[in-house]
Formats: sequence, structure tokens, C-alpha cells
Amino acid sequence: MATLFDTTRIKSMELKNRFVRSATHEGMSDGDGYPTPKLLNLYERLAKGGVGLIITGFASVSRDGKCMFSGMQGIDSDGHIPKYRELVDRVHGAGAKIAMQIAHCGRQTHRDVIGVQPIAPSRVLDTSTLVMPREMTEEDIERVIEAFARAAWRVRESGFDAVELHGAHGYLISGFLCSHTNRRKDRWGGSVENRMRFVAEIYRRCRRAVGDDYPILVKISATDSMRKGITIGESAVMARMMSDMGFDGIEVSCGIGEDRFTMLRGDLPVEAILQTWDIFRKKNVLYRLTMKHFGRMIVRPMAFTQAYNREAARVIRESVRVPVFLVGGLTEPAVMEDVIASGDADYISLCRALIADPKLPERIRGGSKEPSRCIHCNLCLGYLGTRPVACYHGKLLS
Repeated sequence: MATLFDTTRIKSMELKNRFVRSATHEGMSDGDGYPTPKLLNLYERLAKGGVGLIITGFASVSRDGKCMFSGMQGIDSDGHIPKYRELVDRVHGAGAKIAMQIAHCGRQTHRDVIGVQPIAPSRVLDTSTLVMPREMTEEDIERVIEAFARAAWRVRESGFDAVELHGAHGYLISGFLCSHTNRRKDRWGGSVENRMRFVAEIYRRCRRAVGDDYPILVKISATDSMRKGITIGESAVMARMMSDMGFDGIEVSCGIGEDRFTMLRGDLPVEAILQTWDIFRKKNVLYRLTMKHFGRMIVRPMAFTQAYNREAARVIRESVRVPVFLVGGLTEPAVMEDVIASGDADYISLCRALIADPKLPERIRGGSKEPSRCIHCNLCLGYLGTRPVACYHGKLLS
């Protein structure tokens, strides 16, 4: 029977256990996307805490693909490679493996950040930020596909053990996969096969850039709450296509920003978001007052439930021939053990649990049955507009 502390292998990457640090934006890079000493220290601390694989916060493949938060990592130039080699060496020295997640944020950014109008598969308003993107041309699509391939090559050259494509949460790849955001009538939209074409072309170019034995992972939103959004049935079909084309692992998440932030559960820290996210700080007084007093009623955040993507992961795992990573609401060791033992997923991806308690995997290995200290207040997300990621509840406890 599979256990949390099995040694496993994904192509050239051997992992000492089934714990994965899922990507989250850390806000610890400089204005050009170079990692700062704070980020190196964070990853080293995670590695010493016992996690088998660290997936970095998303790194932009091009300047117009940066997110609206400050401090995003970049992998858009060869100049990034030497600094990332130092980061990788720190993680390897502390006993963990590390993958880089690469992304283009598509319409989920702002002109003030990237200097141009954000791009997307189709001209569809993002109702969470009120950003209206420009529909991508064939030239745009080709440029971004090549940017992903060059970024993947840089990831390998930097010494990372794997690369993960960010195909979830409404960012550009996810935008092509979802009917809500992809309303194109050409070969890039419409049928599942056409909507899959963008990620298929990115995979093909990335594979050519990194070689056959280098692990390429992908993170997907298995579901969202939009009227023409992704369903588990459709995502299972897409996951099977990704498995068949050669992806080496699929991380199962959910949601996009404009579907009530369903990628997370628990509280929605409206006041913190209004105070620190530039896109909301610049709204008029009436908007800010309305959101401050009625934001939770308008957005209606979803209550926390343990392992809330588990059913989606189980369905997808039955459809694919590659490992499945489950992220979302995993805080109790007993639940993690059951997920692996039952075969619902192959790896446990942790995000907020490791923000609150970087030593959680090592504590579990030592026999602890205590859950993570995370209370799902989501202040770690709320303050990301101006501050590096941190656990504010954890600071109160320490």
C-alpha cells in the first residue's frame, strides 16, 4: 500500500516522499524577476522542513505576462540562470528537489504593471478586476508559445529538477482551456481539441527544448463556478489528452479569480485586499466603501472543507497514466495518509499549510498527528499586494 514516505521517481527526478510544496506567489523577487536572499532562505527553510519537492511561485515567461503583484519571479532572460543556480544549490543542499512553475498571466494583470493592454484568447471582461483584455493575434500566440519553450530551457539550464506549466486559475493557458474565457472561432477555440491546441503546442516546444527525460508537469483547474466554465468531466478529458501527449504529472486544483476565488476556502480578507492590492486601491471611494461593508456578501467566499479537490483528483487519476498531485485544503495528516493509501492521488501538494508551518512534513515523519496551524484566514493572500507572503496567524502563535 502506498504511503506518504515512499521514495518515488518521475523520469529523471527521484523524490524522497510524497509531499510537494505547491506554487504560491511569494513576492520575494526584485523588479526584474531575480530572486532575492529572502526567497533563497524561504526555499531552504522549506527543504529543511522535510518536503520532497518544492514548486516555486510562478515565474513570468515574458514581460507582458507578469502578474499584478510586486515581486514576481521572472524567467524571461538568460541572465536569470546564474542566480537560479544558486537557489537550486541551496535547496539541493538541504535535501529536497525543486521545480519551477512558469506562467503567463494573460488578462489577470494590469496595464499599469506590464505597460500594455493585457492579452487573452478572447476579449472577455474579467469581472473580478474589471480588466478588459485584447484578443490575441496569431503572432501573439506564436510569440507566447516560443516564450514558454525558451523559459523551459532556462529552467533546465538553471539546474531545476522539473518544470511545471501553470494551466490553472484563469491565467493564460487556463484561459485557452476554458469556454468562458476562450470564445474564439478559429483553430484555437471551440472544441476541446481546439482549446487544447495552445497547451499542446507549448508542451511540444518545451519537450523539444528540455529533452525526453526531463519532467514536465502541468497544473490545471479541474472545475470552476462560471456558467460556461470547466467541469470535472471536461477536465478529465483534457487531462487524459495531456497524459497521452507526454506530460509527466498533473496537479489538480480549481477555480479562477472571478468565480468567487474558489481556488481557496475559508475567509476572504476583504479589507486587506482593498488596502494592499493596487488594482482595488485605485478604485473610487464608493466602490471601496461598498466592498468594505458588503464585500463578503457580494463575493460569498466558500467555507473551508478538507481536501476539497479530492473528488476531482480521483476522477482525473482514473483517466490518466501519469501521477496526480492533489492540492487544496489538506491540513490533517490522517487525511493526507488516506488520500495516498486509497489511490485518489499520488502526491500531496501543500500551500497554506506550509506557509503556516514549513516543518509540517518533518513533524509528520516523526509521528505527529497534529494538523497544520493554518486556520484559512487567507491573510497570506490578502496582504500579497504590498508584502511578501507570510502567515499572520502564525506570527501570533510563535
